[in-house]
Amino acid sequence: MTLKGAVFCVIFFTSVTGNFLSCPKLCICPPGFTDCKYNNFSNLPLGLDKNVTILDLSYNAFQVFPDDLNNYPSLEYLNLSYNKIHRLQNDNFRRLTKLERLDLSHNSINWANIGPYTFSSTLNLLFLDLSYNPLGSQHVGENPLQIQSLEILRLNNCSIDHLDNKLLDKLPKLKELHLSENPITSLFWSLASTSLKFLDLSRCNLKHVSPRVFVNLTSLQTLYMQQNINLKSFYCNSPSLRYLDISNCNLESVPRGYLPNINAANLHGNHFRIIPNKSFANYTNLVMLDLSYNALHVIDENAFVGLDKIERLDLSQNTLSDLSPNVFFSNTNLQFLNLSRNYLNTVPNLNSDFLEILDLSFCEIASVDQDCLVNMPRLKILNLSKNIISVLPDNFRGDALRVLDVSLCRIKTVNNKTFALMSSLRSVNLAGNRLTYASPSSFAQVVSLNISDNPWRCDCSKLKDLYDWLSKTGKKLDNLYCESPEAFEGRSWLSACQKDWQPDITRSDSVWWYTTGLIITVFVILFVILAMRRMYLLKEKRLREANEARRNEEREALRRMHRMQAEAREEASRNAPDPRELQTPPSYNEALLLPRLDSSHPSLSASLHSIASKHSINGSLTDVAKRRRKRRRRKSDSSEGQRASRVVVVDSDTSEHEPEPRTTLESDF
Repeated sequence: MTLKGAVFCVIFFTSVTGNFLSCPKLCICPPGFTDCKYNNFSNLPLGLDKNVTILDLSYNAFQVFPDDLNNYPSLEYLNLSYNKIHRLQNDNFRRLTKLERLDLSHNSINWANIGPYTFSSTLNLLFLDLSYNPLGSQHVGENPLQIQSLEILRLNNCSIDHLDNKLLDKLPKLKELHLSENPITSLFWSLASTSLKFLDLSRCNLKHVSPRVFVNLTSLQTLYMQQNINLKSFYCNSPSLRYLDISNCNLESVPRGYLPNINAANLHGNHFRIIPNKSFANYTNLVMLDLSYNALHVIDENAFVGLDKIERLDLSQNTLSDLSPNVFFSNTNLQFLNLSRNYLNTVPNLNSDFLEILDLSFCEIASVDQDCLVNMPRLKILNLSKNIISVLPDNFRGDALRVLDVSLCRIKTVNNKTFALMSSLRSVNLAGNRLTYASPSSFAQVVSLNISDNPWRCDCSKLKDLYDWLSKTGKKLDNLYCESPEAFEGRSWLSACQKDWQPDITRSDSVWWYTTGLIITVFVILFVILAMRRMYLLKEKRLREANEARRNEEREALRRMHRMQAEAREEASRNAPDPRELQTPPSYNEALLLPRLDSSHPSLSASLHSIASKHSINGSLTDVAKRRRKRRRRKSDSSEGQRASRVVVVDSDTSEHEPEPRTTLESDF
């Protein structure tokens, strides 16, 4: 299977040709097979090997048959199902002479769009599937399916509402014809074929079938007609028919007709109410007959006369309440009889010399007669399970009986006489009953005994022998539980009675269990302590790792912060303006408050570089400073005289006492 839209290109080696074969894109090519489905192809993909033999193009979008397929004459299997092909033309298969299997199901083809010589070149075609195409009714005329080699033809659910007697023309080797789920209501035409062995007409809404429909099908062996719910009667003549399945229809009477070679008939799920005398007189070779799930309440004494070879007969799921003792007397080969799920109140005393297996489960049987099995001398297996039997008779007879199943009944007691006359009895199933006690002597000859799911009263002294006997047979005893007395309710036999049955083993077992429990407890405690210590150490380790990781993160964050601050300071220092550029000359009042300088400051005179250069030219720094002081004094003297004259002029207009502070200021300078 491929996924839709997946792209594969696989090249594989074939052991037949010894060459590498190419594979188209979107396809998978395992050895001997090319799978191109689910790819929405509407044209043949490129890259197909010319020698491809198996090609699957299903689930695509082909609307016409790809004519390019004729370029691959080695094709033996071609699958074009689940496409949209609506027409088949005469030359579609002109070069596909080796084609053996062709699947065209689930397309849109009808009879009118199939050319009359479409399959004339397919000389080796054995299998053709046109199911789920809207073929419709076949037109009278030439059959478009003229395939001389065809053996299997599938036309399921093709909207065919009637069968033309020419359907099988030009199909001389056809062995299987599948026509299920078509709306065919009646069969009037006699179908003719000397090769057809299998015919499927199930779920076709058939209402009427002519007795001569199958007469000319001289090789017909299997006929399926199940689930034709409108079919109430069936008459069939077929000398070659071996198996007939006409189950789950609405038949009200046994199919009639001449069926001398039929071996098995499935009439399950119909509406038979009565089986009259000699209803199967024409079924002389019938071996298996299924009449289950009907509404049978009466079977005549001679109903099965003529069924001399019948071996298996199923009459289950009916409403039978009484059977004649001689109803199966003439069936000398009857070995298996199923009467389960009927309304028989007692085991019928049947006369059957060859019956070996009898199923009477779910029959509401309340009583069993002591001699009810006497006339069935070869009966080996009897199933009486799921009935309402409360007591099995003493000296219950069954000379050849080997297996007896009376499980899920209401049996309360079994004594030494119950199975005393059953010398061949080897297996007894008493599970799910109401036994409270049983003696091993009641099952002297039994090898396999099932007594589980019973309300046992655990009187240990009485159960000891039965327990020992069951132990020797190898039967598992774990499913045997006590229901009483109250102290033992719900406990197994061994658990309730071990102290009485095996006291020494109980004591030694107690010591052993005590010692074992103590050792296990010590080991558990040590394990818990070690586990807790390991968990504590792991927790501490995780805490240390977490703290260390947190500290590392904090240190790293602090480093990043310092680095960012340093980068900020450096950036600020690079972008800061020269302080000398920002400094403005002091105002007059600020200048008056400045201290007197004894020497020139480097910022006022010049940089150290300038001073050094001047020193090298004019002499020492001391001489330079002396000359500067002299110049400043001369300048200050001249400026003071000018200021004094201005002050005197101003003060003459204001007050004559003002020159005193000016004199003081001048003295400061």
